[in-house]
Amino acid sequence: MKVMNEFITALCCNTLSERISEEYEFWGSLIGEWNIMWNDHFEDTEPRRVKGEWIFSRILDGTAVQDLFIVPSRTERLRDKQPDAEYGTMLRIFNPKTMSWDIFYGCMGEAIRLTARKVGEEIILTENTTKKMRYVFSEIKSSSFMWRKEQKNENNEWLTVAKVTAERK
Repeated sequence: MKVMNEFITALCCNTLSERISEEYEFWGSLIGEWNIMWNDHFEDTEPRRVKGEWIFSRILDGTAVQDLFIVPSRTERLRDKQPDAEYGTMLRIFNPKTMSWDIFYGCMGEAIRLTARKVGEEIILTENTTKKMRYVFSEIKSSSFMWRKEQKNENNEWLTVAKVTAERK
């Protein structure tokens, strides 16, 4: 296990890189562990709600942030295995050329590239290929945040297809 300990020590970091100005420090308040409630299937009479967890950590000498998105949570999976369960990771790396964050999200059967920018108080991650899907972090506080997944419809309007409410562990 010494090799794995060395990998974790080299990967993880506790501070933001000095090469990134505070203006582009989008993720600092999300670092840590969160209990989440995933909500989707809004068109149904009873939308689906699933408990999950979301863990954020600085990595790569403070120039990036990685998260683990786990729905249902590891505890819930023992009681209620779900066919569309997701265990994914997102890697956010600051790009000084574009002054934005280059992002990769991956889980079994899916890989997405996105770009993140701050718009007002929200952090908006837009999918790079079709630009018809985005993730929005909002209402970010030290103990909670909101997240939503939106897709553009045929009228070019953003529709919310999933929401997450997060509470710090």
